[in-house]
Amino acid sequence: MTITNSRPTRRPRNRKELILAAAMDCFQRSGYQATGMEDIASAVGITAGALYRHFRSKQELLGAALLDSTDRLMAVMTAAEQGGLAPLMQAIASFSLDHRSYAVVWDRETRLLSAEHQAEVQQRHGRIAAMLGEALRAERPDLDSDDVLLLSWALLAVLASPSYHHTELGRPRFDDLLYGLAKSVAGARLSVTGRTGAPPAAAEPGLAPVSRREALLAAATPLFAERGFQSVSMEDVGAALGISRLAVYHHFPGKADLLAAALHRASEAKWATLVSDLAQSSTPPEGLRRALRSYAESALVDHGTGMLLLVSEIAHLSAADQEVLHRSQVDYVAEWVALLLGSRPELGQAEARITVHAVFTVLNLLPRLPLFAHLGDPAAALTKVGLSVLQLGSAS
Repeated sequence: MTITNSRPTRRPRNRKELILAAAMDCFQRSGYQATGMEDIASAVGITAGALYRHFRSKQELLGAALLDSTDRLMAVMTAAEQGGLAPLMQAIASFSLDHRSYAVVWDRETRLLSAEHQAEVQQRHGRIAAMLGEALRAERPDLDSDDVLLLSWALLAVLASPSYHHTELGRPRFDDLLYGLAKSVAGARLSVTGRTGAPPAAAEPGLAPVSRREALLAAATPLFAERGFQSVSMEDVGAALGISRLAVYHHFPGKADLLAAALHRASEAKWATLVSDLAQSSTPPEGLRRALRSYAESALVDHGTGMLLLVSEIAHLSAADQEVLHRSQVDYVAEWVALLLGSRPELGQAEARITVHAVFTVLNLLPRLPLFAHLGDPAAALTKVGLSVLQLGSAS
């Protein structure tokens, strides 16, 4: 005789917490646009109907998940900040490794939030950077307010960098490595880059390509980065150049083809520059410094949009395009890892990869923020921050 337990399964008291954690994992893995409420519900072990009893829409859930994560980070920082900069950075490092989905979801999906949630998330991140800045200023009274802000965001980028890759390293070694990288950034010297001595002037628009196809690529890239692929139409791209939607289709069969061309172009441009830098270098440290400066200059010109698109929009491409771009990025990172290991042979393979990804997070994130207007040579400042992450020191 089979006896069945007819007692209903108890609903866990932390169901909302489980939903928010599952949502962050799903948004990181598949992206907001490709994630359905059914996917999140399945990850929690509930029905989509039960999920809708907690959140009215996917957008509301995204906002709640990001705000919950910022609350948790700020609580960790508040508990550690009385000890000064070192325990604060250690606490953020451990939080980042415990919540590896957070930073990339914040970076990639904040633009898709409601206006209210977007403003709140941005405001909280400003407070997070300010908390780091206060601790940094206490540690380094020699820094002016602009450099404090720049280095504070650089510290956050380094500490959040594990969200952008899947390299594993045992704990607490991973925590210690992240803290060591951040500590190097906190000691970076930026004063030799100079100040403009005047309020920053409005940026003048550059020259546009004569080629209509190239002009379309140049116009589409910032639109995709700012609004997201699905929110930009071919008509929007054409309007940026003052041409019709049909004229855009003359050069690109579809919107995905336009995005693919932009991403392939950015990938090939990075490779061409790196190969040129390697050809002009005689040692790994020299090659790494050249590559770092070139990357900084390029990222400042396009405000980091190339890598943002690769992180946020690649899912809209064909499987073949995704595979080519992914393989290219893996090989590109491997070149930097080889240069770093040639420069610092005491590092292990995983440590070198983590360090390189930390540098890329700094180089890709900081140019999207208004941090460099006070500097006469922004690329030099960004390069110096990168050198501090790599722990190479200044070029002799």
